Amino acid sequence: MTKALLVMMVVLLLGAAHAASAQDVSPVRLVREQDLQLTPAQEDDLTRWIDDVRSYHAWYERYRNRVSRNIFGFIDDRRMIPPVLEWLPARCELAADFVPRPAGPLAEGCDLLSFYESNVSLAPSTRPALLAQKQNEQDPHSSFWKHLHLDAGWTSLDYRLQAYGVVGVHVTLPELAKRVQIYLPPGFLLLSVPDGRGGRTLEPAATVGVSIKMFGFAFPQNKAGTAYFNIAKAYVVNQSTASQGNSSVDLVGLSFAWGQ
Repeated sequence: MTKALLVMMVVLLLGAAHAASAQDVSPVRLVREQDLQLTPAQEDDLTRWIDDVRSYHAWYERYRNRVSRNIFGFIDDRRMIPPVLEWLPARCELAADFVPRPAGPLAEGCDLLSFYESNVSLAPSTRPALLAQKQNEQDPHSSFWKHLHLDAGWTSLDYRLQAYGVVGVHVTLPELAKRVQIYLPPGFLLLSVPDGRGGRTLEPAATVGVSIKMFGFAFPQNKAGTAYFNIAKAYVVNQSTASQGNSSVDLVGLSFAWGQ
């Protein structure tokens, strides 16, 4: 009787130990490749979302501390950050456990989701410090380019003169009232003028005037730029040609500068 009782106690203790050890082992989650497959509709939605987030980030980097303006110079509406696809976080959680992680739009979308959550949607309290740091790093290198203008598409105010500015360059002083810049020193413009024999000739001219900020835009590779409207007077350098007509002409036209 005593031996039987002892055997039963040993069996109960072994069973309890086995149950305890089984509870201590965490279940292993198995991720299959088909668990990460997307339907055609989900692939389209993901591709569109990736493009939207990249577009928003480029816009945010350009206008987060400035007024956004459209191509006509009017104030534009603030853009809203694209919402995250409802099913994407769960798929990215599964993809994190998949070794090796499959390539394709899902991997790209998960990388962008991490950036989306950690960078694009930074808490407002942290943005001013990061912005100040970025401006301190960039402004010493970009301040000159903001005042170097490429001139193109100029025409005389008096249509009878038939004078046109083909291409040129000028440098300006810092802005007045955030909108107006004054030439310093005189700029250079290649001027197309009548040659007095029924044809036309290209003459170099010096320009003085003002540049009025119109709107911001993006150069290739997402480089920020600004378009200006110019009112200027051009003085023909070649006096022999100038003697056949006016030595100066009033012009209006556009110019473009790096930065905003």
